[in-house]
Amino acid sequence: MLQTIGDTREGFLCPQCHQDMGNLEMLQVHFQNVHMKQSSTVVKGISLLFEFVSSTMSNAEQVNKLSIGLNSKYFLGLFSFAKQKLKSVQNNFQNSNEPSKIYSQYFSFDLHDYHSKKQYMGFTRSHYTYFQIVRKDKLHEIYTKTQQLLLRLELLTNINEQIPPNGNTKERRKYEQGIIPWMEDSVVSICSSCSASFGFSRRKHHCRLDGLVICNQCSRFILFSIARRIVDSNTSSTNNSFTIQQLMNLKTITSSTIINNASNEDHLRICMSCARCLQNYYRQIFFKNIPKDEIFHYYENIIQAKKEYTQVQLTYVAIIDSILSGNTKYQIKDAQQVYRQLSVSYEKIDSTSKKLVAFADKCPNIDENDISSKARYATLCRNIRMYAVQVLQNFSLSTRRVPTEDEIKQARDAKQRSDNELMGKVILSIPGINGKTLELSEELKPFIQQYYQVVQYMQQAKLAGRDDEVKLLESNLEELAQAMRVVHQN
Repeated sequence: MLQTIGDTREGFLCPQCHQDMGNLEMLQVHFQNVHMKQSSTVVKGISLLFEFVSSTMSNAEQVNKLSIGLNSKYFLGLFSFAKQKLKSVQNNFQNSNEPSKIYSQYFSFDLHDYHSKKQYMGFTRSHYTYFQIVRKDKLHEIYTKTQQLLLRLELLTNINEQIPPNGNTKERRKYEQGIIPWMEDSVVSICSSCSASFGFSRRKHHCRLDGLVICNQCSRFILFSIARRIVDSNTSSTNNSFTIQQLMNLKTITSSTIINNASNEDHLRICMSCARCLQNYYRQIFFKNIPKDEIFHYYENIIQAKKEYTQVQLTYVAIIDSILSGNTKYQIKDAQQVYRQLSVSYEKIDSTSKKLVAFADKCPNIDENDISSKARYATLCRNIRMYAVQVLQNFSLSTRRVPTEDEIKQARDAKQRSDNELMGKVILSIPGINGKTLELSEELKPFIQQYYQVVQYMQQAKLAGRDDEVKLLESNLEELAQAMRVVHQN
């Protein structure tokens, strides 16, 4: 039976007929079977509500505890409000032709709709600054190590009477250890490169560039002639271009075995780490001196002209804005001069990109039988031309023309009227001066402008809480007002 305590009722009440169904399952079955006249959207919404409540409650006893003291009017109003909301959503879907409404993303039951919804990016964090710091330290470390190896390589490959010749002699070893100290054999039991243990079949050797102990399998050998070319490429000399050209013809600068050529040229034993560092330095020289096709030079000219145009455009925009705002800082001849500079860069981009179109038809430096390379070359040239045309279009849309004399005159007249109105308002705020009868003379204009600037500074000081500065500015305003009264009386 339904228990009534004043206006408060307990139990699982139906929101429509207010009957106590005893438990949650019976209430759900009763509502679905009896009150089916409601719209399908309302039934679905309330069913989802019951399923949510049933999933959060462990048993009916906990639900019963929560329902005690629930006011019937509040409970009825809650479901009525939900029904009205669901009905409005259903009408919104039925009456609207637009596929995406305000509630459509929450009431869409299409399994494939998830992929079509717009995804919003959440919180992001950039590690580029940290990457630059780490990369800078790493590059400095690599540069320092490379320069040290080149210096040692130069000392070890020098040939003169005072330096012992290369070979397994005590004098040569003493000279090499004077350049870089060698690690003691007695304290090393494994190879510093492969960590293999030394023994009868694995002898100990020293790297001539860092002094570490290595085995024969981890040793690399570099000829004196190649070492001298690498060292000479690092210096600026007259034969530098010839030396680099000789290096460009090499595939590698080190070998894993002892090099025995016809001239029995001397060589140095180095470790894999030093060989890798020298090989990377050789790759830098190689890629830096690869002959570039003419198309790359044209593209670099286009990029350079674009940078020049962008830099000059900033100055041009500032000049045009200043002229059209009525200021007299710049004249029309200044805008025309900067515009001519823009035209030079514009024409440079246009003419250079047109030359690339001619290259696309000729395809120089490419074998006539290599059809695929010719097609890629022509496509590259045309793509660069399309990129240049797009850049020129953007420049044309973003660059305003030079204003005429009439436009400049109108802008300055408008600024003069605005300044006069502003001065009139400032005069009305000056104590001791009747602004209505005051004639704005040329002698008062500087005082009024200065008075207005001091008022602006004082407002900024008040917002910043600088009381001492506010008092100083107030005294300046009084002095300016006194000076204007004297000028007005005279």
